Amino acid sequence: MAIFNTLANNPQLTLLILLVVISLIALVTSLVSLLLERQSSQLLLQRLSDLGYQLLEQREDYKQIEKHQVLAAKHQRSTDQVLQDIYGLIDTNNQKLDRIKDQASSNGALSKEVPNQNNYEQAIRMAKDGIPGEKIQHLCGLTEGEVTLILDLHQ
Repeated sequence: MAIFNTLANNPQLTLLILLVVISLIALVTSLVSLLLERQSSQLLLQRLSDLGYQLLEQREDYKQIEKHQVLAAKHQRSTDQVLQDIYGLIDTNNQKLDRIKDQASSNGALSKEVPNQNNYEQAIRMAKDGIPGEKIQHLCGLTEGEVTLILDLHQ
């Protein structure tokens, strides 16, 4: 009780104690704020580090995508070239077929006897087996142009 009497009699001492208590509360509040700010800063640094790793991974993925795009472009060019070659062969064979047709019509002597499907199949098998064209022509009863076409397509 003596403390309360002293405080009641000396208002300056009461004011001093009040200032000390307020200062202590401010100090504790500042320390808590500093601790929270430090934790927040550490979380931000961790997040920044994670984002850096993600960026590096994405950069590597992008490089891989670029490599695949280059390879795909090369394959596309190769495919285009193969298709052009195929179209060229088709055109060449069509021209040969037209010449054979013209040759047959200019001779005016188309055989009245048209070979049946079995003769063509047999001629194809013989061409695949490497039999010469004259022998195929003789055995299957085909014209020279027909045998030439079969040999071009199936040899």
